[in-house]
Amino acid sequence: MRTINDWLGLANRGIKIVGLEYYTTDRARILAQFYQWGQELQMRVLFWNSGYSCLQEVVIKDGKCILQNTDLQPNSNLTQFLLEKGGEGIYLLEGLLDFDESSDARLFQLANAYYHLSWSNTRQFWVMLENYIQLPMNLQPLIPVLTTPMPDRETVQRMVASFCTQNLLCEGKGNTSALVRACQGLPEGEIELVLERSLAFTSTLEELARLVLDHKVNKLRGRGLEFIAEPDVPDAGGLDLLDESLSKVASLLSPEAEKYGLKFPKGMILWGPPGTGKSLSAKLAAKKMGVPLLAADWGSLVGSPRPDLALRELLELTQALSPTILYWDDFDKGFAGWDSNADGGVSRRLSGKLLTWMQEHQYPIYIVATVNRLGMLPPELIRRFDDIFFVDLPHEGAMYEIFNLHLKKYFPEFRHPSVLPWTDDEWRILLRDYRLCTPAEIGNAVRKCAEEIYYRHQVEGKQPDELKVTLQDLRQQRYQFTPSMLRDEEQILAIRNQATYARSASGEDRSRFSIPLQELFG
Repeated sequence: MRTINDWLGLANRGIKIVGLEYYTTDRARILAQFYQWGQELQMRVLFWNSGYSCLQEVVIKDGKCILQNTDLQPNSNLTQFLLEKGGEGIYLLEGLLDFDESSDARLFQLANAYYHLSWSNTRQFWVMLENYIQLPMNLQPLIPVLTTPMPDRETVQRMVASFCTQNLLCEGKGNTSALVRACQGLPEGEIELVLERSLAFTSTLEELARLVLDHKVNKLRGRGLEFIAEPDVPDAGGLDLLDESLSKVASLLSPEAEKYGLKFPKGMILWGPPGTGKSLSAKLAAKKMGVPLLAADWGSLVGSPRPDLALRELLELTQALSPTILYWDDFDKGFAGWDSNADGGVSRRLSGKLLTWMQEHQYPIYIVATVNRLGMLPPELIRRFDDIFFVDLPHEGAMYEIFNLHLKKYFPEFRHPSVLPWTDDEWRILLRDYRLCTPAEIGNAVRKCAEEIYYRHQVEGKQPDELKVTLQDLRQQRYQFTPSMLRDEEQILAIRNQATYARSASGEDRSRFSIPLQELFG
């Protein structure tokens, strides 16, 4: 897609009307850029917004771009006014492309203005500024749309280095890499504003990076996104084949991989019943690769007031943050009825744009999508992923790992693997009781045991140095709930019966708790 840097070339070729998508915080930079081009073309630059009564000229005063009132006061028909009385110049027009159902007259005026300016020898150029531009069909061939892209990592590094040098933050006060990572994914103008604003509250690089990251996290949450810079999650249990695959993907992030013509993979689908650890695996993938995790919700995108804008902003942000993991939780839920017109064709249109982006982008972005029902996704979307892993109920060895993973959170005696409080036979009894439980149900059972043990101590007026759990506590807790495998048996079996269409996330159980194969005949 063309960017703002292409404008001068288009103008020299006689293209007199363009649209420009921009971020509001970049307005000052855009004004400065067009002022510079105006100087090169020996033309004045004027700005219009419906909030002002007159056109304002962009001028430089004390080294800064400012807007200065002129005597040009347009009437209700701005396009006619500019054609008749505007004269030569570069006109930055904000809000002129904000179309709605009642914009037929303005649409007709813009089409006429295009032909009038194209045939005229007057050097008058219109740049129509909008946060997002969706041109009507009959204007798309006439008006090129330019973008103001997010700054890449090198640009952010230069901005941070310049800011730190100006404010004496570099010498002896730490590394700027954390601050660069915090600034990635923000427009250039916003980076400048946030750095200046945050500097009033701190003088250290570490605290400055934290304040900028907090700003970015809050901004993303306002869009229904979640940004996790360094996922703080424990290891998963029993997903050894998935873990091995992620290690291979992480190795391809190395610059040395490019020497051999190896490309970074597109992503994977984690498929399986609810509660089996798919979401945890996505977070662990980011931890293993050492990259940020950007979590998005497809249903929220489809249901947003401007879904095309929401998807474009998400993909631009993901590219600016790369290398990163783009994580879609419950991806299948957003595609119910995607091939119908129940939502006006929004799902079909957005999935088509996502397909194109997955096929063409060259950024180190790994997509992890978790699904319960693989058949809900469009077949052509499934083919864009490199791997499909099936995350099933854990085997005995995996359950043993999962139990210890959660037990060590609350009970210190389990933090020393060389001295475990239970025998193997006792463990086998516990694993047998929990055989149909998901990892999420095992984790909840351990947590509830810890809460009940703490409550018993409170009732007895005791406050021991540490909590202790017995085998009987966990066995009793098991019979306080019905596993989802029994509660929703029909639905879960329907999912598990199709597991052969995917790679298993877990290898063969080789632990001392594995159940030996038995011969049925012979």
